[in-house]
Amino acid sequence: MNRNRAPRRFTLIELVVAVALLVVVAAITAMSGASFYNGYRRSLRATDRLKESMAIDNLMDSLVRNMIPFRWPDDDGTDRLVFNGDEHEMLFTTLRRTYGDRPGALIFIRVKVEEDELVAEYSPYPRPPWLEEHDDNLPWTREVLASGVRQVTFAYAENSTEHEGAVEFLETYLEEENSSLPLAVKMTVEWQDGRTEQWLRRVAGSGANSSFGMRGSATTSGTASGSTGTANGGGTVR
Repeated sequence: MNRNRAPRRFTLIELVVAVALLVVVAAITAMSGASFYNGYRRSLRATDRLKESMAIDNLMDSLVRNMIPFRWPDDDGTDRLVFNGDEHEMLFTTLRRTYGDRPGALIFIRVKVEEDELVAEYSPYPRPPWLEEHDDNLPWTREVLASGVRQVTFAYAENSTEHEGAVEFLETYLEEENSSLPLAVKMTVEWQDGRTEQWLRRVAGSGANSSFGMRGSATTSGTASGSTGTANGGGTVR
């Protein structure tokens, strides 16, 4: 055996081939990693959207559907409906399950958009609109339902004043113009990424023959300002 034999060196072609193989392996690894990361990000976005949809569904199904006509005296001692339906904000009273140390079965809720968040504010104490300036000692409990929201719009269903048996949707439904709750509430959420979704739920205490009843001649909704129409696209009627 010749121990003084010089070690074999790689040729230029072999080096080029080896480098090329390394580049291909690195590219495949990078693409696989990027694909996994993008899939992970899409999964997170889908999960976040699902959580937001579930939170809004819970609001509409558990709270808006259980909305009831609750009255509270004003400064003159006149009982007034604790409800305020603006185009972009709604305040109402609803029933909830009571147990443990909860203060009662009623809860007062305000839904609106603050900055880019759809929020619901809760209070176990009466929060009529005409006393908002005097209740600083009764803070709201705040819950963020969805982020990245551009706008929320409410529409309020009422018997049509022009067509018997028909329903119209009003842009506003203010307490001083109506003595009872709307028949239903439609909420449209517009996200900053261009998505738009709608929810439509009937109100529990609005039916003429329901246990809360008393609509009929007591309703003075004709003066409420708003546009008429029907629910369209993306909404779920229950």
